[in-house]
Amino acid sequence: MRPRLIRGFPLLAGLLVVTACSTSAASSEPASSQSAEASPTASVAPTPRATVQADPLIRPAIDGAFDVGDGRKLYLQCWGEGSPTIVIDAGGGEIQEYREFAATFTSRLAHQRRVCAYDRAGHGRSDPAPNKPRQLEDLTGDLHALLEAADVEGPLMLVGNSFGGFVMAFYANRYAEEVAGVVLLDVPAPSATMTAEDEPELAWDHPGNVEHNDVVAGFENRLANEQFPFDAPLLVVTASDGQSSLEDQSFWLDWSPSSRQIELSGGHELHVDQAVAAADAVLSMAK
Repeated sequence: MRPRLIRGFPLLAGLLVVTACSTSAASSEPASSQSAEASPTASVAPTPRATVQADPLIRPAIDGAFDVGDGRKLYLQCWGEGSPTIVIDAGGGEIQEYREFAATFTSRLAHQRRVCAYDRAGHGRSDPAPNKPRQLEDLTGDLHALLEAADVEGPLMLVGNSFGGFVMAFYANRYAEEVAGVVLLDVPAPSATMTAEDEPELAWDHPGNVEHNDVVAGFENRLANEQFPFDAPLLVVTASDGQSSLEDQSFWLDWSPSSRQIELSGGHELHVDQAVAAADAVLSMAK
């Protein structure tokens, strides 16, 4: 069975600014025959320089842990300005995925809109998850409480990659009044046939499942068998070499009456492989 939780890869970016200078032509007379008075100073217009915008990721607009109830706090960072606010739920559950591995994607979004990412429970700088099987209501409730505590108001443009797409699709149904649109980045259709025997590492009490999510029954099987529609526009972005096909991911199109699907070349981590194209696809919805 295909894995749902992903990890990113380092992304290096650089900026090279080259300025050109012009030189005046030399006089045809010998330098010794020219006096300072006889040689007027030439007026040279300054060479215009391109304006380079500061990277909005350098200085977050919001940066901290916020109370989500039960004595727990989750960590949130937001960058940039503009509405609707783009909220990202990473497949691996950590801000680091979009702050470092996919910095080009996040920065491009933050140049035009406010962008927020968070560490889900048990990840990064967020508190551990409660020691019990967690459902879709638990994860979306955490996110809703986090945004409320941090005074991040709607409208929201929800962006989910991989497992994060499950969370965002359900959030759009549960908190419909806040949501302006949804973008799913290479999110395979949930599986109705997956069993705990197939994927023992996804059991809620497995040591590697730090979120204690009941992934098989509470996410995969549930979403495959029960639809949670929403009215907000939906864009399904499928990777040509991702976790599943166009046909498989078209599953999500029925969830919204205003939905469409596109394909981008690249692997499952489109926000890294196709950072610019993926960001522009999100921005096309965030109008």
